[in-house]
Amino acid sequence: MIRTALPSDYPAIIRVWLEASLQSHDFVPAEYWDKMQKSVARDYLPNSQTFVFEDKRKIKGFISIVDEHHIGALFVAPEYQKCKIGSKLLKYIRRKRGCLSLNVFVKNKRAIQFYQRNNFKIVREQIDPSTKEKELIMAWSMGCKTGHYKRFIEDS
Repeated sequence: MIRTALPSDYPAIIRVWLEASLQSHDFVPAEYWDKMQKSVARDYLPNSQTFVFEDKRKIKGFISIVDEHHIGALFVAPEYQKCKIGSKLLKYIRRKRGCLSLNVFVKNKRAIQFYQRNNFKIVREQIDPSTKEKELIMAWSMGCKTGHYKRFIEDS
């Protein structure tokens, strides 16, 4: 079930965020993610619209929207990845928003491919100021299937 996150969900959300961040962003030092936990709990979650995927009273993933149309986070607990939870969360948000954007690290090829399979287009590349890593800005708009910039050889 997908539902709006409650403040009482924050510890579970942060646990999912940290575990998934450490796994998918192994090119960023683990200390960075450890240091960010307090900021995520104190600043990020209360100021975003967050929805959780809950199954058998366990939060297995979440998606957070900031500024009405920007996906600030989409994470699934590592043990539940490849179970379509990320796709379900994305589909849920798409029904509520006609356009979305997000930032994704260039080195996170699996995430880029996931978003491209879901019709997100690469808009531009920039440097993330906090990690100094290259990241892509990607966007999706209802009905838009063109404008895909090929980032990888296997891209269609």
